[in-house]
Amino acid sequence: LNMTHKLTIRLPKKLAMNISLLSEELGLSNSEMIRPSILKYVVSSNNLKSINGFSFNKDEIVRRTVNVNDTVHRVLNVRSKEYGVSVNTMMVFIIHKTYIYYANILRDIREIE
Repeated sequence: LNMTHKLTIRLPKKLAMNISLLSEELGLSNSEMIRPSILKYVVSSNNLKSINGFSFNKDEIVRRTVNVNDTVHRVLNVRSKEYGVSVNTMMVFIIHKTYIYYANILRDIREIE
């Protein structure tokens, strides 16, 4: 049986706001943008190489939840131990990378229009 785990992520307020605005503009939910990125970043350790120097502003934090299944939850825990970072830091890193990816897509869309 594959259970669902609710992860509460402490995100920088600005990143949370930016990802929400971007998802709205692209017609996607936050989860639709973030879930594939979790798989992209945690399955292939090559995508996590730059996490070691990653830091974020912890002054203004908002809480957001993401539902993941057992498999993704286990892999997140394995990778966070492997890289010596918290699952929260790994999720902020992934969401940051997701924002950059989709912001570039939106920029490309605007150039076509």
